[in-house]
Amino acid sequence: MFWHYRKVLRDRAAGMVFDWRRGHGSSYRLFIAFVVSVAFWGGIYGFLQLDDAGSVELEQNEIDVAVVDLDAGQNRWLAELIDRKTLFQQRWNVNDSTVIEHVVEKAMAATFPRGYEPTLRQITLPQPEARLANLPGMGPDSLPRPDAVASVRYATKKENWWIEVKVIEGPDGLKPFDFPFDWPEDPKLMSEGEIWSIVLTADWRGSVVAVESWWEKANDVRTQPVLERLQSATIEPVTKKGSLRTWRLEAEVVNRPSE
Repeated sequence: MFWHYRKVLRDRAAGMVFDWRRGHGSSYRLFIAFVVSVAFWGGIYGFLQLDDAGSVELEQNEIDVAVVDLDAGQNRWLAELIDRKTLFQQRWNVNDSTVIEHVVEKAMAATFPRGYEPTLRQITLPQPEARLANLPGMGPDSLPRPDAVASVRYATKKENWWIEVKVIEGPDGLKPFDFPFDWPEDPKLMSEGEIWSIVLTADWRGSVVAVESWWEKANDVRTQPVLERLQSATIEPVTKKGSLRTWRLEAEVVNRPSE
């Protein structure tokens, strides 16, 4: 190993080997470098002042709204100022039709359709003139006889007015029924096809509690006799006591043919 040590010394003297673990020469140079470095950075730290910047609060978006009564006497000057200095002066009164007509005329002038001028041209009929002809098998003598129509029974000259009552909505217990309706006071009031919309209410025994007509026939003089007749309607009772039952009815005027 001695020869190896001598070889290292020789190579180190020739500058071929560098010892990374320690330096060569006096250790005071390292100490002096350390002192200079500490003095340099200590001076910088002593003269340089660093401030920690705090968080900046964002300015909130705010707006002030003031409600002013422009109809009040003390604020009349403000209303006049708004009319003169703001865009409100450009509005128009909708009651003034001349302004609206001017706007319509202006819009029509900008988009007025192009006028159409028709030209007349004489058309001559072909020679010889065409004659109309029936389709094959569709001539006047070839048409089939019409189907038989069932005879219709018409009412006699003397009116025979009846009221037919239909159940539109409601529970079981009331069936459709009809009754004759003689109205001698003013026969002109009777018109076939007229309808009363009626609400009938009965208890569990089958007794009528209330009969009311809707508003469209409330002032009709014939309404009350019709309601009085409906109060005697036959309603089937239920087995045990319960709540009231309600039906929606339609009473229609019918002119029945006489036998």
